[in-house]
Amino acid sequence: MAGLPDPTGLALVDQIGGSATPTIEEYCAASAEYIRGASKVGKQKSKAAQIRLSSGLSNATLASLRAAGLSLHGAVAGERTVGGGLRSAKADVSEITETDGLKLAIEIKPAHLAVGRAIWNRFGDIRTFAVNVHLKFPFAVVGGILTLPTTERVRSGHDDDWKPTTHLIERAIGRFTRAGGRQTEGDAPHLLEGIAVVVFCQESGLIDLELPAVGSGLRWEEFIDRMATAYDARFGED
Repeated sequence: MAGLPDPTGLALVDQIGGSATPTIEEYCAASAEYIRGASKVGKQKSKAAQIRLSSGLSNATLASLRAAGLSLHGAVAGERTVGGGLRSAKADVSEITETDGLKLAIEIKPAHLAVGRAIWNRFGDIRTFAVNVHLKFPFAVVGGILTLPTTERVRSGHDDDWKPTTHLIERAIGRFTRAGGRQTEGDAPHLLEGIAVVVFCQESGLIDLELPAVGSGLRWEEFIDRMATAYDARFGED
């Protein structure tokens, strides 16, 4: 597929990187494969895997939003520079039109390795992204996606030594919940219209059924619904 690096040798990663309409379940399975194999593929292929996973999740997000009823004719899945109130920003899924300017902007922030160190940095990046975009485009529907495994390596390169991350995710969920739910263009710019926290098992690749809790607004289906509802309320469907 044009624009993607050479294959990595990780079957699921290579497959999702070349798919135009992958699912979030396929993305989690591929991410789990990458986590299990990251210590063996080398730095160059590890970077290629990250690019392919990012492409897969961008396409999965856009496909899910369209399945929720949004046409998003001009939307782009893939990194694109968009204007911001403080500086330019890079959105992973976006839609820009001549009449409305930036209508949709989503930032993807996976934390697949060294989760304990990365989770708060990724969250801070998403909040900064929201402020930057909303200051220039207050009507824009802004979302953030964090993907997290339920376990991580205790030490880099030691494939048989893992520790749980669920306690870290549980502590962070409250803050993630408060950062979402921006309902009108007059709400604080640091809030987002939707945040997804996708938690999956590193061994099976399956999405966790308990984290985040149903009703938190953070589960994938809830995130897609919030984004679609906010978009429809502000821009309608053409």
